[in-house]
Parts: sequence; C-alpha cells; structure tokens
Amino acid sequence: MQDLHRAEFTRHALTVAEHGVGAALTALVPGRQLRPDVWELPAPVAQDFVLSGRGVLLMPTFHWTGHPLLSDLPGRPLTVTFPAGPGLPLPAGGAADADQALAAVLGRTRAEMLALLAEEHTTGGLARRLAVSDATASAHAAALRGAGLVTTVRAGRSVLHRRTELGSLLVRRHG
Repeated sequence: MQDLHRAEFTRHALTVAEHGVGAALTALVPGRQLRPDVWELPAPVAQDFVLSGRGVLLMPTFHWTGHPLLSDLPGRPLTVTFPAGPGLPLPAGGAADADQALAAVLGRTRAEMLALLAEEHTTGGLARRLAVSDATASAHAAALRGAGLVTTVRAGRSVLHRRTELGSLLVRRHG
C-alpha cells in the first residue's frame, strides 16, 4: 500500500511541477470542473465550502471508489478523500523496454548509475562499476541529485550516494 500511495503522490507531484496546481486538481477526480475560485466535484448533494484561507487537504485512498468524501471541520483544512488512480503509468513492454526508455531520458550512464544506487556506493565505487572517471561519476551523481533522484552524504573523506524514493520509482521493475 505504501508503494501505491508513494506512486500516486509522485504522479500528482509531477503533474503539479509540469502543468501547475490547476491541472493537478482537474485531473484528480473524474467529473470535476475547475473555474476561477471554484472547484466543482461530483457528489450526491450540492454543497458549497468556503475555505477562508484554511486550505485543502487531499487524501487519495485505494479503499474507496465512489464520489469524493468531504470533511469540513471548523478551523481545519477542508479534507477531500478521493479514489486514488493507478499510480505511475506502466510501460507497455517488459523490463528491457523500460530500461531503454529510462536510458533514452537520462542517458545510459545515469540510468545505470541510478540502478546501482539501490545500494549505497562511493563516487569511486560508482566510477569503477560504470567504467568512467571519478570526475564523470561525480558529475552524473550531481545531475541525479539535482533532479531529486539521488542523495549524497559525506562520510569522512568519502562521499556516499544512494537512490531516493523518487529514483526508486523510476527504476522499479513491474511484474
């Protein structure tokens, strides 16, 4: 369940990053409509909620498939519980197609590095495994870190790299 929720969160976060909050809200629930200052959701009863700066808490769930459930408690954000979607779109082909697609976006070396970083590695260790120089491995790790796919920590004279949850979602194999 954690993987499904993480995938769903990532899917919405990517939509917000690429297209904005309006597009994410519009894509969130089937049958919805977004107009200036109004987000219309399908529900059995028509009801207006005035936020007055309280905000909206979005709660995707895989346990409910009906219309969105709304909770409007005084002084709390409006909570919208809605059916979660399928998570990240799965590639149509097998693992080899997914590897090729990831390499086409990141480049072969960065895709291989991301795959290796399921376990922690030093920059030198990555360089040896990928048959590149330490400087090249460091530059690739910096690019992946900048994209939020890798974390880096210093341990004495060594620098250790590991994949983030977002990086793991990109390389996860689907059976």
